[in-house]
Amino acid sequence: MKKKNYFQKTFLDSDYYCDDLIPKNSFFRRFRNLVSPLITDEMFKDIYCGGNGRPPISPALMAKAMLLQYHMNLSDRELERACQFDLEVKFALGLRIDERPFDHSSLGDFRDRLLKSGKEKEIFDHIVAKLIENKLITKKEVQRIDATHIIADIALPNMVGMVKKGTFEVLKKLKKHNPERFEKLSLNYREEDYSSQKINDDGPGRFDIEKRSERLVKYVNDAKALLETTKDLASNIKYQDPIHTLKTILRENIDENEPKELDPKKKPSNRIISPIDVDAKAGAKTKFKKFFGYKTNITQEVKNYFITNIDTMPGNRRDGEQTTGLLKEQKEKHNLIPEKLIGDTAYGDGIWRKEARDLGSEIISPFKQKNPNTLAVFPKSAFKINREDNTLTCPKGIVAQPHYYESQKQSLSYHFPMTSCKVCDLKPQCTNAKEGRRTVKIFDWQEQTNQSEIYSRSDDFKQDMKLRQPIEGKFSEMKRFHGLTRAKFRGLKKVRLQCIFTASMVNIKRWIKLEYAAI
Repeated sequence: MKKKNYFQKTFLDSDYYCDDLIPKNSFFRRFRNLVSPLITDEMFKDIYCGGNGRPPISPALMAKAMLLQYHMNLSDRELERACQFDLEVKFALGLRIDERPFDHSSLGDFRDRLLKSGKEKEIFDHIVAKLIENKLITKKEVQRIDATHIIADIALPNMVGMVKKGTFEVLKKLKKHNPERFEKLSLNYREEDYSSQKINDDGPGRFDIEKRSERLVKYVNDAKALLETTKDLASNIKYQDPIHTLKTILRENIDENEPKELDPKKKPSNRIISPIDVDAKAGAKTKFKKFFGYKTNITQEVKNYFITNIDTMPGNRRDGEQTTGLLKEQKEKHNLIPEKLIGDTAYGDGIWRKEARDLGSEIISPFKQKNPNTLAVFPKSAFKINREDNTLTCPKGIVAQPHYYESQKQSLSYHFPMTSCKVCDLKPQCTNAKEGRRTVKIFDWQEQTNQSEIYSRSDDFKQDMKLRQPIEGKFSEMKRFHGLTRAKFRGLKKVRLQCIFTASMVNIKRWIKLEYAAI
């Protein structure tokens, strides 16, 4: 049930003491003046029951406190203390001097409610809408896009640790929900190995390969035996997640014929790297810069540097995968359709260019460097496509018919006649294939890609790309001052919530700076 707000003033109101104490240019005063009126309990009425139960803590207060949490880069306990003793925070939130507004555990409950109700982006979208209303974001303005990585809140275990932790999570659920069955099983699982105090202990012989292999055999056999005895619980909602995780760890990392670790090359690229956070994945920003965790993509308008949209994904996904989703969400929620969307090479795939164009936007991105083996050959743009009869004409005038269509890649493959290619005087410029003929794959969006490739060689393209670099500064701000370097939570949904609130906070900071720039 929603709690009523009372507005009767007392001598313990922070206004009474702090109005003259807090500087006029204080961020907290400006936050109170600009942001507080925007965030109301009405925005979150759907996440609470309206007719029964105890009155909740004001959800608007919780939301504003969480924004300040990301501004100050505080933990939940640190935020609870700040709301009790920090006068600037009390003033920003409109709290009484003697008020302890909430326990730190209430923040976790509020986050869960936001995620379950799908309201995690409510504040971010509300702020973006206000910025559009104030003409600080314009609807056809050029935007840029980029991604950054976030390190997961986990310690990376070795293979022995992975199997032990996976087994421990199943045992922990059994102990909580079925203690009688756990007691029977616990005789087979040594307390010195599977207690909460010892689960992270690798034990002796950590660096002895032979001893480590022996220990792995023992723990893999334990895990398999546990899965066999709990297979009747695999569909039970209380146990299915840890049981599925343990099964996946064994399938992805252990040889099915004998209890030994698979060769790293045989392991799937999207494998679980920790049973503590199964959504975190192994990723790479460059060939030499690898990480374990997540990636977050942002779009940013180029005039005032406001973030217009944000989303998060596992670290093994490609940077550009969220491009279309980010554009589509902007268009649906705010009717924001950037004339151009500027990104690096990772955003230049033809399918994303086509989908962006269908939404009314043009992706400006460098083309990936060609394979050294094909640098000297004619590009696809040198071939003429006839969509009416699906023929392809080479620079010499030879016409090829389509060989086959790949529905998954949405492309037609053309093999030019070997008899024509072998006697062609342009062959050295066209192909160096061993079979002696040119093969060309034409995508459904090839014409648009060819146009983009031609534009990428123009002076206008060079001017556009100069607008991309400042987005790196926004990522630096989010990481250095607002804690986005490392995930505060575990699981994709909660890390995504962290990214959304961080983006909301940096937008608020920018808004405050521009709003009071003339004062």
